[in-house]
Amino acid sequence: MSITGFNFGAAVCEGIVASLILGLISKKRPEYRPFVYAALLICELLSTVFRYSGYENSTFFFAHPYIAFLITDISDYSTYVRGLRPIKEAVFEKLILWPLIVIPIFSAFITTTGWLIKLYVI
Repeated sequence: MSITGFNFGAAVCEGIVASLILGLISKKRPEYRPFVYAALLICELLSTVFRYSGYENSTFFFAHPYIAFLITDISDYSTYVRGLRPIKEAVFEKLILWPLIVIPIFSAFITTTGWLIKLYVI
């Protein structure tokens, strides 16, 4: 298996695990969702830095967290089932707002921070 296929699978698995964690938090304590997103952002940063610190291609740095957060966003089933948002808001949020604005900002943050960690720490 190529390195790209392995890393794509890892990004998908991280997204699935993150969506399961968000689902559990949403059921028990929905007020902790922002803290879980912050923890997921930090975990994704560390995962990306340690996984791609030996590569010079910044596409890996951007694509890995984007795929993981996209899987998390789309499979965040609790938003749909528990009615946290009306259906039109949920569709707008899950299909337009997150994939086109929020997730690229998260990925760009991970890319820039990851490269700075790679340059000055590792």
